[in-house]
Amino acid sequence: MAYTSEIEKLERRYAENPKGRNFAPLADAYRKAGQLDQAIELCTSGLERHPDYVSAYIVYGRCLLDQHDDEGAAPVFRRVLELDPENVIAFKVLAEIGARSGRLDEAVLWLTKLLAADPMNGEAAEALAVAKGKASQAAKATTPVTPLAVAVAPPVAPAAPEPPDLVMEPELVQAGGPQRQYEPP
Repeated sequence: MAYTSEIEKLERRYAENPKGRNFAPLADAYRKAGQLDQAIELCTSGLERHPDYVSAYIVYGRCLLDQHDDEGAAPVFRRVLELDPENVIAFKVLAEIGARSGRLDEAVLWLTKLLAADPMNGEAAEALAVAKGKASQAAKATTPVTPLAVAVAPPVAPAAPEPPDLVMEPELVQAGGPQRQYEPP
């Protein structure tokens, strides 16, 4: 594999000065060769010694992306932006992470910042238009339709019919016979 000779060369360079910044190119070569654990270990130890090394953060973030760890990569690329506020790689990656995770508003934000830093980036302009369209569709799909308020009186239950006047037939009451109720016509 072509990476083997490149890795060997970078390993020799790193061995000559293990406290220098040669760890980032070696870590990137490990990443490209699929040796992600070695690359991540090299990045984390190197970044402890060089916490302001933007290129190393980019390599580290790419390693996390290669492991499908968007949630771990996002803060790494935000750190890149703290160190380099117009870093187009960080803007692009953060926009991709936002879009993949369904946070289209974040994707729009990062793509807008990318275009502010690199106004001639046609790919970013297209991606921004797509993200805005998807965000608009998502907003329409999730916005509940509010019906117009109409004042409607609650239904009134029908009145119960009046009970008929009950009258006892006087002749039966006086005679002591069976009592029945009499309903007037």
